[in-house]
Amino acid sequence: LTLSGNATKAQYEAALESIIYSNLAESFPTVGTRTITWSINDGDTDGSAATSFIRFNASPTLTGAGGTLPFSEGDSAAVIESALSLSDDDDANIASATITISSGHVSSEDVLAFTNTSEITGSWDSSTGELTLSGPATKAQYEAALETVTYRNTNTDDPNNGTRTVSWVVNDGTANSSAITSTISVSDVNDAPILAGAGGTLSFTEGGGAAVIDSDVGLSDVDDTNIESATITISDGRVSSEDVLAFTNTSDITGSWDSDSGVLTLSGSATTAQYEAALESVTYQNTNTDDPNNGSRTVSWVVNDGTANSSAIT
Repeated sequence: LTLSGNATKAQYEAALESIIYSNLAESFPTVGTRTITWSINDGDTDGSAATSFIRFNASPTLTGAGGTLPFSEGDSAAVIESALSLSDDDDANIASATITISSGHVSSEDVLAFTNTSEITGSWDSSTGELTLSGPATKAQYEAALETVTYRNTNTDDPNNGTRTVSWVVNDGTANSSAITSTISVSDVNDAPILAGAGGTLSFTEGGGAAVIDSDVGLSDVDDTNIESATITISDGRVSSEDVLAFTNTSDITGSWDSDSGVLTLSGSATTAQYEAALESVTYQNTNTDDPNNGSRTVSWVVNDGTANSSAIT
């Protein structure tokens, strides 16, 4: 580009400062550095040349994501992507990377983690769902680092079952790569209900009326609001001709006594509180009012949430 015409130094200075550069291949310019040389002439002598540089940086490129990591409640930390590929046409090193739970993030449950190396350090922000890797390192080192990033869900009782989308971006110190994404599907595992509070001894005397066996039973279930059934069994010492377990039906729970097996079955979907109250109302009676068997009876209690039984308490 040649500027010509007789003008003041100030005018030429302003003219030089207005020169612009454009590239006809705006979408895909050739990567590399352009050197611009500036020289002036006062009509007699050329001045000393000065140079400027225009550099076209190639963004790094990440590929190889797109899979789905299936994660079940209680699983250990699991690698999200083990076959990523990282390239950069004009940089040997990468400066940083971000791995973000960009959709479905549950801050109280989700954790992305990375084990630091001598070159790359990880920092997890649970509020934003972003794991940042930083420190200049080679493309190979960053690729290996990204392939060790893990996901874990800390809710081992009832995790959110929504899908998480993970976005991966690397930066070469000048430009970000385009984001690529992975998917994590989280599923829960049914937790069995828990019974507690039994262990006492009911003293029953010949001719006595039906008596509550345990009035302080505790029932909980971390991932179910309802219980579907319960069995109360005379598991040891039963005398079928004498022993009776009984329950007064409610609008939600129905009892059925089998004298042959010694099992009282409660059925009907009801809340844990309703089943707890039902269990606390179960009675024992001995129908032999002349000479009942004096041996001890062991009563076992089990509840079921529709999928799993609780452990038996006695």
